[in-house]
Amino acid sequence: MKKSILILVFCLIGLLCFAQEDGTSPMYYWEYTSPVTLNGKKFYGSEADWGNNSSFADSYREQDGYALVLGRKLHYWLYDTITYHNGNASDIYDRVIPNWVERLGYVIDFDNIRVNNNNTALANSVKALMKQRGCDISVTLCTSTNWDTNVDFVIINEYLTNKKQYKITIYYLYK
Repeated sequence: MKKSILILVFCLIGLLCFAQEDGTSPMYYWEYTSPVTLNGKKFYGSEADWGNNSSFADSYREQDGYALVLGRKLHYWLYDTITYHNGNASDIYDRVIPNWVERLGYVIDFDNIRVNNNNTALANSVKALMKQRGCDISVTLCTSTNWDTNVDFVIINEYLTNKKQYKITIYYLYK
């Protein structure tokens, strides 16, 4: 009897772990409300929909990975805007990232956004990660706890294919 209850408890725990949502992805809740065809492929719904392989996030080929920057292991979200969006990253900059940081409990200081269209200081590990994954956008959240600063910020790196250079955008965040 005790063995049966123990097995039932472990099955329940396993089911709960399987059903747990991964709300950390910036595009997790974004969706196409009706089917959209981009470069011959149909996309619909969101990643939050069970078993959806053609979601909003899939249209940007959302992936994640890690890169070593200034001795710190940083988690990056990677996006390909070229394959299905003709290199247009405006939805990522204007809608997805602002919504994501709000879900994390932050607000963006829109009066102090920093942009450099020729980022020659981008770490080789980030460039390699982007190239390896075939992505032209990388996004990371830098918190004061892992950078010993008083400010949290999001860094968006974009490879500008027409100029063959990297653009960096920094959104400063406040709790």
